[in-house]
Amino acid sequence: MSTAPSAGPITATGTPSERNIDGQAIAITVFSTVKWWGRAFLPVLFNVTKRTPKLTTTIVQLSFIHFARWSLVTKIPYNGAPQPKQRLRYPHMYFESNFNGGWEEYIDAFSHILTSGMAAFWGSSYGFPKALPVGPFKAYIKENEIANSHYYSAYPEATITMVKAALDLDDKLAPLRRSAKGMQPDAFARAYEKMLTDAQRSL
Repeated sequence: MSTAPSAGPITATGTPSERNIDGQAIAITVFSTVKWWGRAFLPVLFNVTKRTPKLTTTIVQLSFIHFARWSLVTKIPYNGAPQPKQRLRYPHMYFESNFNGGWEEYIDAFSHILTSGMAAFWGSSYGFPKALPVGPFKAYIKENEIANSHYYSAYPEATITMVKAALDLDDKLAPLRRSAKGMQPDAFARAYEKMLTDAQRSL
């Protein structure tokens, strides 16, 4: 059961819609209709995942992913006259993520590296073909993906790796910045060289 038009955010060449791109960052949003038993199962899964960080270690280690979130939608809130409050007949899985790189490579990573995780999260959705082989899984994502109405990235030209490196460098620079005013030139030079050595991987 599809919840989005198949011609949405992925073009005929397999590239994301321009509305899903801001510089280096690409957004993906997927809605899928959940079977009756998923209404009870998914909240338990989300809670277990939240309380057990090691279950999400692999996805955190994928350096091209800004974030990924799964939610269960059971009703649509009131949003003015055009959109009255509505309780959905079937719950829907709402998946959103931001990443760097190609759409194809992103789905490949989910399929091959997070195979069991994809089965856990999407296994209760209608039409889920399993994460492997990857071809049917990509077709499933394309069928249920929607384009954003608006997408904004605070640092559009920076990848998540660049942002993490900048934050790490700032942490290493902070102690030197605090003590620099009271240091003699020679002491500052030694401290600066040490900071550069410690921060090599972030430069």
